[in-house]
Amino acid sequence: MEEFARLVVNTGGLDSIASVHDQFVEFACLEERLFSLNVPSSYVLYNNPGATEADMDAAMNGIAGGLFSVVATMGSVPVIRCPRGGAPEMVARKLNRLITEHPTLIRSKDGRHQSHHRPVLVIMDRNMDLITPVQHASTYQALVDDVLEHKANRVEFNIKPDASDESARRRGRAPPVVRKKFDIDPDVDPFYSRHKFNPFPEAIESNSAELQDVTAKEQHIRSKAGGGGGAKEKDVGGGTDSSELATAVESLPALLDRKKKLEVHTSILQAAMNEVAARDIPQFYELEISLATGTYKNDPAKAKKDVTELVIDSTKGNVNDKVRLVIVYALSNGVGSSSDIDEVAQAMRESLETKGSTVGDNGAPTEGAAGAGVTHGTLSKEDRAQLDVGLRAIEYLKKLRSMNMIATMSDVMQTEVSGGAGSSDMLSNFMARATNQATGLLAKASDKLGTMLGKIHKHRSTIVVENICEMKPNTEDDEYLYLDPRVKGDVDVATLRNATRAPVREAIAFMIGGGCYGEYQNLQMVADERRNVTYGCTEIVDPCMFLDHLAKLA
Repeated sequence: MEEFARLVVNTGGLDSIASVHDQFVEFACLEERLFSLNVPSSYVLYNNPGATEADMDAAMNGIAGGLFSVVATMGSVPVIRCPRGGAPEMVARKLNRLITEHPTLIRSKDGRHQSHHRPVLVIMDRNMDLITPVQHASTYQALVDDVLEHKANRVEFNIKPDASDESARRRGRAPPVVRKKFDIDPDVDPFYSRHKFNPFPEAIESNSAELQDVTAKEQHIRSKAGGGGGAKEKDVGGGTDSSELATAVESLPALLDRKKKLEVHTSILQAAMNEVAARDIPQFYELEISLATGTYKNDPAKAKKDVTELVIDSTKGNVNDKVRLVIVYALSNGVGSSSDIDEVAQAMRESLETKGSTVGDNGAPTEGAAGAGVTHGTLSKEDRAQLDVGLRAIEYLKKLRSMNMIATMSDVMQTEVSGGAGSSDMLSNFMARATNQATGLLAKASDKLGTMLGKIHKHRSTIVVENICEMKPNTEDDEYLYLDPRVKGDVDVATLRNATRAPVREAIAFMIGGGCYGEYQNLQMVADERRNVTYGCTEIVDPCMFLDHLAKLA
Protein backbone atom coordinates (compact mmCIF):
# COMPACT_ATOMS: atom_id res chain seq x y z
CA MET A 1 0.00 0.00 0.00
CA GLU A 2 2.83 2.40 0.86
CA GLU A 3 4.60 1.62 -2.43
CA PHE A 4 1.37 2.16 -4.34
CA ALA A 5 0.83 5.53 -2.62
CA ARG A 6 4.38 6.60 -3.46
CA LEU A 7 3.90 5.75 -7.14
CA VAL A 8 0.58 7.60 -7.27
CA VAL A 9 2.18 10.75 -5.90
CA ASN A 10 5.23 10.49 -8.16
CA THR A 11 3.12 10.03 -11.29
CA GLY A 12 0.75 12.88 -10.48
CA GLY A 13 -2.35 10.71 -10.33
CA LEU A 14 -3.53 11.80 -6.91
CA ASP A 15 -6.44 13.89 -8.23
CA SER A 16 -7.90 10.85 -10.00
CA ILE A 17 -8.27 8.73 -6.84
CA ALA A 18 -11.19 9.20 -4.47
CA SER A 19 -10.30 6.42 -1.98
CA VAL A 20 -8.10 3.35 -1.63
CA HIS A 21 -9.17 0.09 -0.02
CA ASP A 22 -6.89 -2.81 0.90
CA GLN A 23 -8.62 -6.13 0.17
CA PHE A 24 -7.55 -9.34 1.86
CA VAL A 25 -8.77 -12.18 -0.31
CA GLU A 26 -6.40 -15.06 0.44
CA PHE A 27 -9.18 -17.19 1.93
CA ALA A 28 -12.65 -18.45 1.05
CA CYS A 29 -15.51 -18.02 3.50
CA LEU A 30 -17.98 -20.88 2.96
CA GLU A 31 -20.20 -19.96 5.89
CA GLU A 32 -20.28 -17.28 8.55
CA ARG A 33 -18.20 -19.50 10.86
CA LEU A 34 -16.24 -21.56 8.31
CA PHE A 35 -13.31 -20.61 6.07
CA SER A 36 -10.60 -22.32 4.04
CA LEU A 37 -7.30 -21.10 2.60
CA ASN A 38 -7.72 -23.53 -0.33
CA VAL A 39 -4.13 -24.79 -0.17
CA PRO A 40 -4.16 -28.01 -2.23
CA SER A 41 -2.59 -31.15 -0.72
CA SER A 42 -1.58 -29.15 2.34
CA TYR A 43 -0.96 -32.24 4.49
CA VAL A 44 1.49 -33.57 1.90
CA LEU A 45 3.04 -30.12 1.58
CA TYR A 46 4.43 -29.89 5.09
CA ASN A 47 4.89 -33.61 5.85
CA ASN A 48 6.86 -34.42 2.71
CA PRO A 49 10.34 -35.61 3.81
CA GLY A 50 11.72 -34.44 0.47
CA ALA A 51 10.67 -30.82 0.99
CA THR A 52 13.54 -28.36 1.27
CA GLU A 53 13.81 -25.71 3.96
CA ALA A 54 12.92 -23.09 1.35
CA ASP A 55 9.83 -25.07 0.32
CA MET A 56 8.69 -25.34 3.92
CA ASP A 57 9.29 -21.67 4.62
CA ALA A 58 7.33 -20.67 1.51
CA ALA A 59 4.45 -22.94 2.52
CA MET A 60 4.33 -21.53 6.05
CA ASN A 61 4.51 -17.97 4.70
CA GLY A 62 1.51 -18.71 2.50
CA ILE A 63 -0.53 -20.07 5.41
CA ALA A 64 0.43 -17.14 7.65
CA GLY A 65 -0.54 -14.73 4.86
CA GLY A 66 -3.92 -16.41 4.49
CA LEU A 67 -4.56 -16.21 8.23
CA PHE A 68 -3.53 -12.57 8.20
CA SER A 69 -6.23 -11.95 5.58
CA VAL A 70 -8.76 -13.52 7.93
CA VAL A 71 -7.59 -11.43 10.89
CA ALA A 72 -7.59 -8.21 8.84
CA THR A 73 -11.09 -8.94 7.52
CA MET A 74 -12.37 -9.53 11.05
CA GLY A 75 -10.77 -6.23 12.05
CA SER A 76 -9.52 -7.44 15.42
CA VAL A 77 -6.17 -8.52 16.82
CA PRO A 78 -6.35 -12.02 18.33
CA VAL A 79 -4.32 -13.72 21.00
CA ILE A 80 -2.51 -16.59 19.26
CA ARG A 81 -2.14 -20.03 20.89
CA CYS A 82 -0.33 -23.01 19.36
CA PRO A 83 1.68 -26.09 20.35
CA ARG A 84 5.43 -25.64 20.58
CA GLY A 85 7.49 -26.69 17.57
CA GLY A 86 6.53 -27.76 14.08
CA ALA A 87 4.27 -26.07 11.56
CA PRO A 88 1.85 -24.44 14.06
CA GLU A 89 4.63 -22.49 15.81
CA MET A 90 6.19 -21.46 12.49
CA VAL A 91 2.85 -20.13 11.24
CA ALA A 92 1.99 -18.50 14.58
CA ARG A 93 5.24 -16.56 14.78
CA LYS A 94 5.03 -15.44 11.15
CA LEU A 95 1.42 -14.33 11.67
CA ASN A 96 2.34 -12.54 14.90
CA ARG A 97 5.01 -10.60 13.04
CA LEU A 98 2.67 -9.71 10.15
CA ILE A 99 0.10 -8.28 12.56
CA THR A 100 2.72 -6.42 14.60
CA GLU A 101 4.22 -4.81 11.50
CA HIS A 102 0.91 -3.82 9.92
CA PRO A 103 0.60 -0.01 10.01
CA THR A 104 -3.08 0.18 10.94
CA LEU A 105 -4.32 -3.18 12.23
CA ILE A 106 -2.17 -3.18 15.37
CA ARG A 107 -3.50 0.32 16.24
CA SER A 108 -7.14 -0.63 15.63
CA LYS A 109 -9.83 -0.63 18.31
CA ASP A 110 -10.42 -4.36 17.75
CA GLY A 111 -13.40 -3.89 15.46
CA ARG A 112 -16.58 -5.39 16.82
CA HIS A 113 -14.74 -6.95 19.77
CA GLN A 114 -14.25 -5.07 23.01
CA SER A 115 -10.54 -4.82 23.88
CA HIS A 116 -10.98 -7.03 26.95
CA HIS A 117 -12.85 -9.68 24.90
CA ARG A 118 -10.39 -10.23 22.09
CA PRO A 119 -10.66 -13.40 20.01
CA VAL A 120 -8.35 -16.35 20.64
CA LEU A 121 -6.83 -18.03 17.60
CA VAL A 122 -5.80 -21.65 18.24
CA ILE A 123 -3.51 -23.03 15.52
CA MET A 124 -3.26 -26.84 15.44
CA ASP A 125 -1.52 -29.60 13.49
CA ARG A 126 -3.47 -32.27 11.61
CA ASN A 127 -1.14 -34.93 13.04
CA MET A 128 -2.71 -34.39 16.47
CA ASP A 129 -5.81 -36.22 15.17
CA LEU A 130 -5.59 -38.21 11.95
CA ILE A 131 -8.79 -40.16 12.53
CA THR A 132 -11.37 -37.40 12.26
CA PRO A 133 -10.81 -36.79 8.52
CA VAL A 134 -11.36 -40.50 7.72
CA GLN A 135 -13.98 -41.49 10.31
CA HIS A 136 -17.56 -42.00 9.15
CA ALA A 137 -19.90 -39.17 10.07
CA SER A 138 -23.37 -39.13 11.61
CA THR A 139 -24.55 -35.53 11.15
CA TYR A 140 -26.31 -34.12 8.10
CA GLN A 141 -23.69 -31.77 6.65
CA ALA A 142 -20.71 -34.02 7.40
CA LEU A 143 -22.47 -37.10 6.02
CA VAL A 144 -23.40 -35.30 2.79
CA ASP A 145 -19.75 -34.28 2.38
CA ASP A 146 -18.76 -37.92 2.97
CA VAL A 147 -21.11 -39.86 0.69
CA LEU A 148 -21.99 -37.32 -2.05
CA GLU A 149 -19.92 -34.98 -4.21
CA HIS A 150 -19.78 -31.79 -2.17
CA LYS A 151 -17.54 -28.81 -2.73
CA ALA A 152 -17.93 -25.08 -2.08
CA ASN A 153 -21.55 -25.56 -0.92
CA ARG A 154 -22.54 -27.38 -4.12
CA VAL A 155 -23.89 -30.93 -3.90
CA GLU A 156 -23.94 -33.25 -6.92
CA PHE A 157 -25.27 -36.78 -7.30
CA ASN A 158 -26.87 -39.10 -9.83
CA ILE A 159 -30.50 -40.13 -9.82
CA LYS A 160 -30.85 -43.76 -10.78
CA PRO A 161 -33.13 -44.37 -13.80
CA ASP A 162 -36.59 -45.72 -13.23
CA ALA A 163 -36.57 -49.42 -14.07
CA SER A 164 -40.23 -49.15 -15.14
CA ASP A 165 -39.48 -46.61 -17.89
CA GLU A 166 -41.36 -48.29 -20.73
CA SER A 167 -40.31 -45.81 -23.44
CA ALA A 168 -36.62 -46.43 -22.80
CA ARG A 169 -37.21 -50.15 -22.67
CA ARG A 170 -38.95 -50.05 -26.06
CA ARG A 171 -35.97 -48.18 -27.50
CA GLY A 172 -33.78 -51.04 -26.37
CA ARG A 173 -31.55 -49.06 -24.00
CA ALA A 174 -31.50 -48.17 -20.34
CA PRO A 175 -32.96 -44.82 -19.24
CA PRO A 176 -30.29 -42.13 -18.96
CA VAL A 177 -28.84 -41.28 -15.55
CA VAL A 178 -29.97 -37.86 -14.33
CA ARG A 179 -27.30 -35.65 -12.78
CA LYS A 180 -28.56 -33.36 -10.02
CA LYS A 181 -26.75 -30.24 -8.80
CA PHE A 182 -27.85 -28.11 -5.87
CA ASP A 183 -26.27 -25.10 -4.16
CA ILE A 184 -26.96 -25.13 -0.41
CA ASP A 185 -25.84 -22.25 1.79
CA PRO A 186 -26.73 -22.43 5.51
CA ASP A 187 -26.43 -18.65 5.80
CA VAL A 188 -29.49 -18.21 3.56
CA ASP A 189 -31.22 -21.60 3.92
CA PRO A 190 -33.18 -21.77 7.21
CA PHE A 191 -33.63 -25.56 7.17
CA TYR A 192 -29.96 -26.23 6.47
CA SER A 193 -28.90 -23.70 9.11
CA ARG A 194 -31.04 -25.40 11.76
CA HIS A 195 -30.19 -29.01 10.94
CA LYS A 196 -26.69 -29.16 9.39
CA PHE A 197 -25.19 -30.20 12.75
CA ASN A 198 -28.05 -32.54 13.72
CA PRO A 199 -27.88 -36.34 13.53
CA PHE A 200 -28.84 -37.49 10.04
CA PRO A 201 -32.07 -39.27 11.17
CA GLU A 202 -33.27 -36.09 12.88
CA ALA A 203 -32.68 -34.09 9.70
CA ILE A 204 -34.76 -36.63 7.76
CA GLU A 205 -37.59 -36.45 10.26
CA SER A 206 -37.56 -32.65 10.41
CA ASN A 207 -37.59 -32.38 6.63
CA SER A 208 -40.57 -34.71 6.39
CA ALA A 209 -42.51 -32.84 9.10
CA GLU A 210 -41.77 -29.36 7.70
CA LEU A 211 -42.60 -30.38 4.15
CA GLN A 212 -45.95 -31.81 5.25
CA ASP A 213 -46.71 -28.60 7.15
CA VAL A 214 -45.82 -26.36 4.20
CA THR A 215 -47.81 -28.49 1.77
CA ALA A 216 -50.86 -28.38 4.03
CA LYS A 217 -50.64 -24.58 4.30
CA GLU A 218 -50.26 -24.25 0.53
CA GLN A 219 -53.33 -26.41 -0.12
CA HIS A 220 -55.32 -24.43 2.44
CA ILE A 221 -54.45 -21.11 0.77
CA ARG A 222 -55.20 -22.42 -2.71
CA SER A 223 -58.52 -23.86 -1.63
CA LYS A 224 -59.56 -20.51 -0.13
CA ALA A 225 -58.28 -18.42 -3.04
CA GLY A 226 -59.43 -20.58 -5.95
CA GLY A 227 -61.99 -23.03 -4.63
CA GLY A 228 -64.55 -22.10 -7.34
CA GLY A 229 -67.23 -20.60 -5.10
CA GLY A 230 -68.54 -22.20 -1.94
CA ALA A 231 -66.39 -21.27 1.03
CA LYS A 232 -64.73 -18.42 -0.84
CA GLU A 233 -68.01 -16.67 -1.68
CA LYS A 234 -69.31 -17.13 1.82
CA ASP A 235 -66.17 -15.64 3.39
CA VAL A 236 -65.99 -12.67 1.07
CA GLY A 237 -69.75 -12.02 1.09
CA GLY A 238 -69.77 -11.98 4.86
CA GLY A 239 -66.96 -9.46 4.81
CA THR A 240 -65.16 -11.21 7.64
CA ASP A 241 -62.26 -13.00 5.97
CA SER A 242 -61.33 -10.84 2.98
CA SER A 243 -58.28 -9.29 4.64
CA GLU A 244 -57.21 -12.67 5.97
CA LEU A 245 -57.50 -14.13 2.48
CA ALA A 246 -55.47 -11.31 0.96
CA THR A 247 -52.75 -11.80 3.54
CA ALA A 248 -52.71 -15.55 2.92
CA VAL A 249 -52.42 -15.09 -0.84
CA GLU A 250 -49.58 -12.59 -0.39
CA SER A 251 -47.72 -15.12 1.74
CA LEU A 252 -47.99 -17.82 -0.93
CA PRO A 253 -44.77 -16.93 -2.87
CA ALA A 254 -42.67 -17.10 0.31
CA LEU A 255 -44.36 -20.37 1.23
CA LEU A 256 -43.62 -21.83 -2.20
CA ASP A 257 -40.00 -20.72 -1.95
CA ARG A 258 -39.69 -22.47 1.41
CA LYS A 259 -41.30 -25.58 -0.07
CA LYS A 260 -38.84 -25.54 -2.97
CA LYS A 261 -35.87 -25.41 -0.58
CA LEU A 262 -37.31 -28.23 1.51
CA GLU A 263 -37.79 -30.35 -1.62
CA VAL A 264 -34.13 -29.76 -2.48
CA HIS A 265 -33.18 -31.17 0.91
CA THR A 266 -35.56 -34.09 0.40
CA SER A 267 -33.65 -34.98 -2.77
CA ILE A 268 -30.29 -34.62 -1.03
CA LEU A 269 -31.42 -36.64 2.00
CA GLN A 270 -32.76 -39.37 -0.29
CA ALA A 271 -29.49 -39.56 -2.24
CA ALA A 272 -27.44 -39.68 0.98
CA MET A 273 -29.81 -42.25 2.47
CA ASN A 274 -29.38 -44.49 -0.59
CA GLU A 275 -25.61 -44.46 0.00
CA VAL A 276 -25.97 -45.05 3.73
CA ALA A 277 -28.33 -47.98 3.22
CA ALA A 278 -26.39 -49.60 0.37
CA ARG A 279 -23.09 -49.44 2.25
CA ASP A 280 -24.41 -50.12 5.78
CA ILE A 281 -22.52 -47.07 7.00
CA PRO A 282 -24.02 -47.15 10.54
CA GLN A 283 -22.20 -50.44 11.20
CA PHE A 284 -18.87 -48.85 10.31
CA TYR A 285 -19.72 -45.72 12.30
CA GLU A 286 -20.68 -47.69 15.41
CA LEU A 287 -17.58 -49.89 15.35
CA GLU A 288 -15.28 -46.92 14.75
CA ILE A 289 -16.78 -45.05 17.71
CA SER A 290 -16.35 -48.12 19.94
CA LEU A 291 -12.70 -48.40 18.93
CA ALA A 292 -12.07 -44.69 19.32
CA THR A 293 -13.55 -44.33 22.78
CA GLY A 294 -11.82 -47.33 24.33
CA THR A 295 -14.70 -49.83 24.44
CA TYR A 296 -12.33 -52.60 23.28
CA LYS A 297 -9.32 -51.52 25.30
CA ASN A 298 -9.57 -54.52 27.64
CA ASP A 299 -10.48 -56.99 24.89
CA PRO A 300 -8.14 -56.56 21.89
CA ALA A 301 -8.99 -60.03 20.59
CA LYS A 302 -12.66 -59.08 20.21
CA ALA A 303 -11.67 -55.80 18.54
CA LYS A 304 -9.61 -57.68 15.96
CA LYS A 305 -12.40 -60.22 15.42
CA ASP A 306 -15.14 -57.58 14.96
CA VAL A 307 -13.07 -55.46 12.60
CA THR A 308 -12.00 -58.47 10.54
CA GLU A 309 -15.57 -59.77 10.22
CA LEU A 310 -16.80 -56.43 8.87
CA VAL A 311 -13.96 -55.79 6.41
CA ILE A 312 -14.22 -59.28 4.85
CA ASP A 313 -18.02 -59.06 4.44
CA SER A 314 -18.48 -58.34 0.73
CA THR A 315 -22.04 -57.09 1.29
CA LYS A 316 -20.98 -54.33 3.69
CA GLY A 317 -19.40 -51.09 2.56
CA ASN A 318 -17.21 -50.25 -0.39
CA VAL A 319 -13.41 -50.41 -0.54
CA ASN A 320 -12.89 -47.00 1.08
CA ASP A 321 -15.30 -47.81 3.93
CA LYS A 322 -13.23 -50.88 4.82
CA VAL A 323 -9.90 -49.08 4.54
CA ARG A 324 -11.14 -46.28 6.80
CA LEU A 325 -12.22 -48.81 9.45
CA VAL A 326 -8.79 -50.46 9.38
CA ILE A 327 -7.16 -47.04 9.83
CA VAL A 328 -9.30 -46.36 12.91
CA TYR A 329 -8.30 -49.78 14.23
CA ALA A 330 -4.63 -49.02 13.57
CA LEU A 331 -4.84 -45.72 15.46
CA SER A 332 -6.81 -47.05 18.44
CA ASN A 333 -4.71 -47.43 21.55
CA GLY A 334 -4.41 -50.85 23.14
CA VAL A 335 -6.53 -52.83 20.68
CA GLY A 336 -4.04 -54.01 18.08
CA SER A 337 -0.33 -54.62 17.69
CA SER A 338 1.53 -54.00 14.45
CA SER A 339 1.15 -57.69 13.52
CA ASP A 340 -2.59 -57.53 14.28
CA ILE A 341 -2.96 -54.55 11.95
CA ASP A 342 -1.04 -56.43 9.24
CA GLU A 343 -3.32 -59.46 9.61
CA VAL A 344 -6.52 -57.40 9.46
CA ALA A 345 -5.29 -55.45 6.42
CA GLN A 346 -4.24 -58.66 4.70
CA ALA A 347 -7.61 -60.30 5.42
CA MET A 348 -9.34 -57.26 3.91
CA ARG A 349 -7.11 -57.38 0.86
CA GLU A 350 -7.59 -61.11 0.26
CA SER A 351 -11.36 -60.82 0.68
CA LEU A 352 -11.62 -57.94 -1.77
CA GLU A 353 -9.36 -59.61 -4.32
CA THR A 354 -11.26 -62.91 -4.19
CA LYS A 355 -14.83 -61.83 -3.46
CA GLY A 356 -14.72 -58.15 -4.36
CA SER A 357 -17.29 -55.72 -3.03
CA THR A 358 -20.95 -55.83 -3.94
CA VAL A 359 -21.18 -52.09 -3.26
CA GLY A 360 -19.62 -49.58 -5.63
CA ASP A 361 -18.39 -46.08 -4.97
CA ASN A 362 -21.82 -44.60 -5.69
CA GLY A 363 -23.75 -47.11 -3.62
CA ALA A 364 -24.72 -49.12 -6.70
CA PRO A 365 -23.98 -52.84 -6.99
CA THR A 366 -20.67 -53.53 -8.68
CA GLU A 367 -20.37 -55.63 -11.78
CA GLY A 368 -19.90 -59.37 -11.44
CA ALA A 369 -16.89 -61.40 -12.43
CA ALA A 370 -17.87 -61.13 -16.06
CA GLY A 371 -18.25 -57.36 -15.90
CA ALA A 372 -16.10 -55.06 -17.92
CA GLY A 373 -12.91 -53.76 -16.40
CA VAL A 374 -12.54 -56.44 -13.70
CA THR A 375 -8.88 -57.29 -13.11
CA HIS A 376 -8.79 -59.36 -9.88
CA GLY A 377 -11.72 -61.44 -8.72
CA THR A 378 -14.71 -59.12 -8.81
CA LEU A 379 -12.75 -55.92 -8.11
CA SER A 380 -13.17 -53.26 -10.77
CA LYS A 381 -10.17 -51.22 -11.91
CA GLU A 382 -11.44 -48.29 -9.86
CA ASP A 383 -11.82 -50.44 -6.75
CA ARG A 384 -8.36 -51.90 -7.30
CA ALA A 385 -6.87 -48.38 -7.47
CA GLN A 386 -8.72 -47.38 -4.28
CA LEU A 387 -7.48 -50.50 -2.48
CA ASP A 388 -3.88 -49.77 -3.48
CA VAL A 389 -4.24 -46.18 -2.21
CA GLY A 390 -5.78 -47.42 1.03
CA LEU A 391 -3.05 -49.99 1.68
CA ARG A 392 -0.35 -47.37 1.13
CA ALA A 393 -2.16 -45.02 3.54
CA ILE A 394 -2.25 -47.79 6.17
CA GLU A 395 1.47 -48.44 5.71
CA TYR A 396 2.25 -44.74 6.17
CA LEU A 397 0.25 -44.55 9.40
CA LYS A 398 1.86 -47.74 10.71
CA LYS A 399 5.25 -46.13 10.15
CA LEU A 400 4.22 -42.97 12.03
CA ARG A 401 2.76 -45.07 14.83
CA SER A 402 5.96 -47.10 15.20
CA MET A 403 7.93 -43.86 15.51
CA ASN A 404 5.45 -42.47 18.08
CA MET A 405 4.86 -39.47 15.83
CA ILE A 406 1.05 -39.46 16.08
CA ALA A 407 -1.50 -39.60 18.87
CA THR A 408 -3.49 -42.77 19.38
CA MET A 409 -7.25 -42.66 19.44
CA SER A 410 -7.70 -42.85 23.21
CA ASP A 411 -5.90 -39.51 23.34
CA VAL A 412 -7.91 -38.10 20.45
CA MET A 413 -11.54 -38.66 21.38
CA GLN A 414 -13.57 -38.47 24.58
CA THR A 415 -17.15 -39.50 25.18
CA GLU A 416 -19.43 -36.70 26.34
CA VAL A 417 -22.70 -38.64 26.15
CA SER A 418 -22.90 -42.30 25.22
CA GLY A 419 -25.89 -44.49 25.82
CA GLY A 420 -27.90 -43.98 28.99
CA ALA A 421 -31.53 -42.97 29.41
CA GLY A 422 -31.26 -39.88 27.20
CA SER A 423 -29.88 -41.88 24.30
CA SER A 424 -32.48 -44.64 24.69
CA ASP A 425 -35.35 -42.16 24.87
CA MET A 426 -34.17 -40.35 21.76
CA LEU A 427 -33.87 -43.58 19.82
CA SER A 428 -37.21 -44.94 21.08
CA ASN A 429 -39.04 -41.73 20.18
CA PHE A 430 -37.49 -41.71 16.74
CA MET A 431 -38.43 -45.34 16.12
CA ALA A 432 -41.98 -44.74 17.35
CA ARG A 433 -42.48 -41.81 15.00
CA ALA A 434 -40.94 -43.74 12.12
CA THR A 435 -43.21 -46.72 12.74
CA ASN A 436 -46.24 -44.49 12.11
CA GLN A 437 -44.97 -44.04 8.57
CA ALA A 438 -44.85 -47.52 7.08
CA THR A 439 -43.22 -46.32 3.88
CA GLY A 440 -40.98 -43.48 2.81
CA LEU A 441 -37.58 -42.13 3.67
CA LEU A 442 -38.20 -41.83 7.41
CA ALA A 443 -39.25 -45.46 7.76
CA LYS A 444 -36.17 -46.50 5.80
CA ALA A 445 -33.99 -44.39 8.06
CA SER A 446 -35.42 -45.96 11.21
CA ASP A 447 -34.20 -49.34 10.02
CA LYS A 448 -30.69 -48.24 9.06
CA LEU A 449 -29.73 -45.29 11.24
CA GLY A 450 -30.60 -46.17 14.81
CA THR A 451 -26.97 -46.38 15.91
CA MET A 452 -26.31 -42.81 14.75
CA LEU A 453 -28.55 -41.32 17.44
CA GLY A 454 -27.73 -40.36 20.99
CA LYS A 455 -23.93 -40.37 20.94
CA ILE A 456 -21.75 -37.27 21.31
CA HIS A 457 -17.97 -37.50 21.34
CA LYS A 458 -15.48 -34.70 21.73
CA HIS A 459 -12.70 -34.86 19.16
CA ARG A 460 -9.17 -33.80 19.99
CA SER A 461 -9.44 -30.31 18.50
CA THR A 462 -12.63 -29.71 20.48
CA ILE A 463 -10.95 -30.76 23.72
CA VAL A 464 -7.97 -28.47 23.05
CA VAL A 465 -10.08 -25.42 22.20
CA GLU A 466 -12.33 -26.01 25.20
CA ASN A 467 -9.35 -26.30 27.57
CA ILE A 468 -7.92 -23.02 26.28
CA CYS A 469 -11.24 -21.17 26.30
CA GLU A 470 -12.03 -22.39 29.81
CA MET A 471 -8.42 -21.72 30.92
CA LYS A 472 -8.21 -25.13 32.58
CA PRO A 473 -4.97 -25.74 34.51
CA ASN A 474 -2.63 -28.62 33.59
CA THR A 475 -3.94 -28.71 30.03
CA GLU A 476 -3.01 -27.17 26.70
CA ASP A 477 -3.71 -23.77 28.24
CA ASP A 478 -0.46 -24.21 30.18
CA GLU A 479 1.47 -26.01 27.43
CA TYR A 480 0.66 -23.99 24.30
CA LEU A 481 2.60 -20.88 23.30
CA TYR A 482 0.87 -17.58 24.08
CA LEU A 483 1.60 -14.89 21.51
CA ASP A 484 0.03 -11.45 21.71
CA PRO A 485 0.82 -9.08 18.83
CA ARG A 486 0.26 -6.18 21.23
CA VAL A 487 2.97 -7.49 23.56
CA LYS A 488 6.63 -7.81 22.65
CA GLY A 489 7.97 -11.35 22.99
CA ASP A 490 6.27 -14.51 24.31
CA VAL A 491 3.83 -14.28 27.18
CA ASP A 492 4.43 -16.61 30.15
CA VAL A 493 1.11 -18.34 30.81
CA ALA A 494 2.21 -19.22 34.34
CA THR A 495 2.24 -15.54 35.24
CA LEU A 496 -1.29 -15.19 33.89
CA ARG A 497 -2.54 -17.82 36.32
CA ASN A 498 -2.31 -15.25 39.09
CA ALA A 499 -4.12 -12.61 37.04
CA THR A 500 -7.76 -12.31 36.11
CA ARG A 501 -8.22 -13.13 32.44
CA ALA A 502 -11.29 -12.06 30.51
CA PRO A 503 -13.53 -14.94 29.40
CA VAL A 504 -13.18 -16.02 25.78
CA ARG A 505 -16.16 -14.85 23.74
CA GLU A 506 -14.72 -15.57 20.29
CA ALA A 507 -12.57 -18.61 19.42
CA ILE A 508 -11.02 -19.38 16.04
CA ALA A 509 -9.81 -22.95 15.59
CA PHE A 510 -7.43 -23.37 12.66
CA MET A 511 -6.10 -26.71 11.40
CA ILE A 512 -2.92 -26.96 9.33
CA GLY A 513 -2.97 -29.97 7.03
CA GLY A 514 -6.63 -30.08 6.10
CA GLY A 515 -9.92 -29.92 7.96
CA CYS A 516 -13.32 -31.51 7.53
CA TYR A 517 -16.99 -30.86 8.22
CA GLY A 518 -17.07 -33.45 11.00
CA GLU A 519 -14.46 -31.48 12.92
CA TYR A 520 -16.27 -28.20 12.22
CA GLN A 521 -19.48 -29.65 13.62
CA ASN A 522 -17.79 -31.18 16.66
CA LEU A 523 -16.17 -27.87 17.62
CA GLN A 524 -19.59 -26.31 18.03
CA MET A 525 -19.80 -28.23 21.32
CA VAL A 526 -17.57 -25.45 22.71
CA ALA A 527 -19.93 -22.75 21.44
CA ASP A 528 -22.82 -21.45 23.50
CA GLU A 529 -24.92 -18.32 23.87
CA ARG A 530 -21.84 -16.46 25.18
CA ARG A 531 -19.14 -17.84 22.89
CA ASN A 532 -18.81 -18.25 19.12
CA VAL A 533 -16.44 -20.73 17.50
CA THR A 534 -15.15 -20.20 13.97
CA TYR A 535 -13.40 -23.04 12.16
CA GLY A 536 -10.76 -22.67 9.49
CA CYS A 537 -8.24 -24.90 7.76
CA THR A 538 -5.68 -24.95 5.00
CA GLU A 539 -8.21 -26.89 2.89
CA ILE A 540 -11.39 -28.88 3.42
CA VAL A 541 -10.87 -32.55 2.58
CA ASP A 542 -13.30 -35.42 2.31
CA PRO A 543 -12.23 -38.90 3.52
CA CYS A 544 -11.25 -40.20 0.08
CA MET A 545 -9.15 -37.12 -0.60
CA PHE A 546 -7.35 -37.45 2.72
CA LEU A 547 -6.61 -41.14 2.09
CA ASP A 548 -4.98 -40.09 -1.17
CA HIS A 549 -2.84 -37.52 0.68
CA LEU A 550 -1.69 -40.16 3.18
CA ALA A 551 -0.87 -42.59 0.38
CA LYS A 552 1.34 -40.03 -1.38
CA LEU A 553 3.60 -39.97 1.67
CA ALA A 554 3.95 -43.75 1.97
